[in-house]
Amino acid sequence: MTPRPEPERVESPLDIAVVGVGGYYPGSTDMASLWETLRTGADRVAEIPKERWDWRAHHDERRGRDQKSYGKWGAFLDDVAGFDASFFDVLPSDAEIMDPQERLFLEVVWSLLEETGYLGTATHEKSTGVFVGLMYETYGRIAATGWNSGQLTSADSTAWRLANMVSYQCDFQGPSYAVGSACSSSLTAVHLACQSIRSGECRMAVAGGANLILHPAHLAGLASRGMLSPEGRCRTFDAGANGFVPGEGVGAVLLKSLADAEADNDEIWGVIKASFVNSAGRRSGFTVPNPTAQADLITEAIRRAGVTPQSIGYIEAHGTGTKLGDPLETAALNAALTPRADGAQNATAGPPRCAVGSVKANIGHLEGAAGIAGLTKLLLQLRHRQIAPCVHLDKVNPMIDTESGRFYFPTELTDWVSEPGTPRRGGVSSFGSGGAGAHVIVEEYPDERRRSRATTDADGEEDVLLLSARTLPQLRIIAERTAELLAGADAPGLRALTYMAALRRKEMPVRLAVLGRNIEEVLAGLRSFQHGDDVPRVCHGTAVPQHAGGGNSEPVVAQTREYRELARLARLWTQGSVVDWSPVWPGPRPFPVTLPRYPFAKKPYWIPLAQDPEPVPSPSVTVASDAASSDRAPTEKPVPSRLSIEQELRSLATRFLRVPESEIDVDLDLVMLGFDSIALIQLVGDLQDTYEIDLDEAVDAVLSDHLSLAGLADHVERATAAGHVPATMPELGER
Repeated sequence: MTPRPEPERVESPLDIAVVGVGGYYPGSTDMASLWETLRTGADRVAEIPKERWDWRAHHDERRGRDQKSYGKWGAFLDDVAGFDASFFDVLPSDAEIMDPQERLFLEVVWSLLEETGYLGTATHEKSTGVFVGLMYETYGRIAATGWNSGQLTSADSTAWRLANMVSYQCDFQGPSYAVGSACSSSLTAVHLACQSIRSGECRMAVAGGANLILHPAHLAGLASRGMLSPEGRCRTFDAGANGFVPGEGVGAVLLKSLADAEADNDEIWGVIKASFVNSAGRRSGFTVPNPTAQADLITEAIRRAGVTPQSIGYIEAHGTGTKLGDPLETAALNAALTPRADGAQNATAGPPRCAVGSVKANIGHLEGAAGIAGLTKLLLQLRHRQIAPCVHLDKVNPMIDTESGRFYFPTELTDWVSEPGTPRRGGVSSFGSGGAGAHVIVEEYPDERRRSRATTDADGEEDVLLLSARTLPQLRIIAERTAELLAGADAPGLRALTYMAALRRKEMPVRLAVLGRNIEEVLAGLRSFQHGDDVPRVCHGTAVPQHAGGGNSEPVVAQTREYRELARLARLWTQGSVVDWSPVWPGPRPFPVTLPRYPFAKKPYWIPLAQDPEPVPSPSVTVASDAASSDRAPTEKPVPSRLSIEQELRSLATRFLRVPESEIDVDLDLVMLGFDSIALIQLVGDLQDTYEIDLDEAVDAVLSDHLSLAGLADHVERATAAGHVPATMPELGER
């Protein structure tokens, strides 16, 4: 049998590598479970869950009913209220008003950076841009419900926050903005991210999108335009297509120039050869597709990629499952990708066949996040070298022209076989209802590093595994999942694993170090930690902040890989010392391996809905009595006890942080407790009002001296004992 020739890749300095893919999708919280959904042809559509709203109260089978929807279906994420606010140093009161799209996008990006190894001090890249596509901001409608009933509630439901919050949390200083072009928003965000890297605005970029269905008005608006499938099925390309089902999802990719990705030894999911965006221009109606403009879009993307139309083996179509929209889109594909009889476009007698599919049949139409979902599907197919089946396709829409023989719609899982010498290559289309379109050309990267990962572990050489978390329960979960990884058949090499954990992950305060000369010894150490055994090769502890006297400020540099040296550094590190571990892993970066992602400790946060406002008491003091009272001598107030001051502080902290009073540690640094600078100033202001004292000196203390509630109680106790009542309130900044 003649061996298949290696694909001839035509590299360009404009090539962009996808070095990471992540997301939450219906029925999926990682790429493995999403691929399972796709390859098995699963449909994740269900009735609107009761946790969102009672669909019966907003449902009407008859169309055209105001504020009603004839559709009761959607593809939903399991938990949109949960968020680990303390992990991201977000006050619970702020978490409540954060749009869940912002919270989930932040989580997805954090996990993406963690899995690719770009959170460690050795690999953090400040020159990173963030580009996010978004279509709806309906969380604000829930806030408006409270506002209209008398509760002064607002929501931070604005698109720009999704990008800016990621840049803030990750200390990225590249471009950071949101993109709004309706259903093409997230794929346009990918296009802009690629352009930003090519222009030198940033070295790396996060691009993605988010879409959540949080309010009945979301479905009612789609129903008013007749877009929804009444049966709850997205039958893309099928003769019975009658509309789409909305879906939820939050996804992102991490992008770098191909040259940088290869130099940095990154894992490469695929290569973006080119992308292009355009508009449909003037047409018969604002929401009517323009197949000529769609064909021009794809043709230009292919031209910029420097490839031939015949080399495209798969198209992830927009495919909304409408009788008119699907045929118009396939007509555009025929015009752009089918060789013409006049010999143009390198026509051949028998063009290779191109598969067409759409992820919308599996997980619904993700609207603003549809493009990133489609790109993710294409990347997964390239990774597995298979094409997922089209779902709910019984008979191809007779209005779709299939005579050219160029396209087919697979109804079962199919091996992706490319022409000899040609890499697997596909395109993703995304079109907004207003005419804004985007198309991306992606090519496989034949990366044998991933397929045949030989370990370079030196037998018997000492190594150290470093794990950390924000809390001890989370550290135990990480240790357990790491042990499961090491015990599995696909366990990575120990050197690559320990390098990734030490230098490409963010260090957190609760720490575990396990020494070992091979996987078996490290695995035994992890299990000892899980069982609570005290063994020489394992040490753990909580890093004490340097300002509180913990650890050293100057890095301790590892000198050798000997057990005695690594054990000494491990003890220092678990106590909070700064350790430069890089000499332990000399040479080029090992190929990245995937470690267990951080297990967020989520709690539900939702905008507080209105309750009946308490009546404001009417003034009952007359002018005369009020004047008389002003003539009376002031009575001396009793000095509050220390116990009552601490109790008041606990009560105030509970109100600010929205946590049970039992979880308030009066000896913990206020910042570590969860206060930010604004909340700290407000806390001091409330204390001044309560005790009628001057706490001007405490303002500086809480902002600069890492004060605890107990320390703040000292200031209150001194001020109340001195009996100093200010004539005017000291300036505390914004309250």
